[in-house]
Amino acid sequence: MVIMIDEDDLPQAIFEYATTKYAKRSRELFEKYVEEFPEKNLDLPDEAWHKNFLCWLFYEKILPEAGKTIAEEFAEQSTEITPEMKRNILQMRNMIRSDFVVISEKGNILKIKDMNDKTIYDVKRSKDNPRLHPNTMITGRIHPFGNHYRTTGFLLIRTTPLILDPDILMHAFENDQVTRIEKFQLRKKSTFKSVMNKYPSHWIDWMSDHYEIKQRLKKDKIRAIENKLTSNLPRIIQDLPKKCKEVLQFCMENGGFVKYGKLKDYDDDLGLFWEEQSRASTIGELRQKGLLFVGKMGYDDRNYKIAFIPVEIRDDLKNLLVSEQQTLQMKRV
Repeated sequence: MVIMIDEDDLPQAIFEYATTKYAKRSRELFEKYVEEFPEKNLDLPDEAWHKNFLCWLFYEKILPEAGKTIAEEFAEQSTEITPEMKRNILQMRNMIRSDFVVISEKGNILKIKDMNDKTIYDVKRSKDNPRLHPNTMITGRIHPFGNHYRTTGFLLIRTTPLILDPDILMHAFENDQVTRIEKFQLRKKSTFKSVMNKYPSHWIDWMSDHYEIKQRLKKDKIRAIENKLTSNLPRIIQDLPKKCKEVLQFCMENGGFVKYGKLKDYDDDLGLFWEEQSRASTIGELRQKGLLFVGKMGYDDRNYKIAFIPVEIRDDLKNLLVSEQQTLQMKRV
């Protein structure tokens, strides 16, 4: 069975491909292209400078003989990446260089604002990147990668006096409000209706629009959303990204709910105003579609933050996930 490369392991895979294929030409490539390296005059330690040069060479420099970057060569030849991963690699040459300010950080998603054109980007933080607080100033590079951005390295990180940027203030307000909502108490048998009744009306409105529900009253919308989930669950699950299904599978393997901290490897960038979010994170998408709740529950004599699959869909969801796993195993045989 071929083990597919995920996005966190991708830089190392590209590095290994490049060093294997171009090892004998490394000096030639350096001497030929070093003057084109945008950060060639940056004052960095030798190791950091060399690493940044290689990132530029692998991801951005189109080699004339190939007509593509080394990363794109890797994407064409590798049998260990999905078609989606290949498409994402083809975006990597579209690098954005700028000074950024950190708006917020939640889980693995860093929301940063370009200080030049004021664009806000959702950047997935690498496991070895430091945690960054709002108002931190960053000089660096980011590139698109599917529905989010990745970084090839932050060249300079510095703390600054408080910046009263309206986006920083708004995201702080949103995070406080979402945190307040997440404090509602769950029980092992909490019903879909009991949780949804605690949601703000504009969240219910968003879900109603998503599921094409026309009812006008909040209680009728909640009932219709529940009916939509229970009657159309196979199609809803089928259309989910792979990582969303992984979260549901993990929760179901643990009885339908888990301590939220056990999902730390999955993104949950859920804001207060969903209609303004063009991209949904992994856990955020499940929450927006009513497939997962986040709240508090008494657990092992303590009150923990919990990720909770609605009781009403668990039996059908379990059967669907088992069926999908069996189908995948058959395809691999």
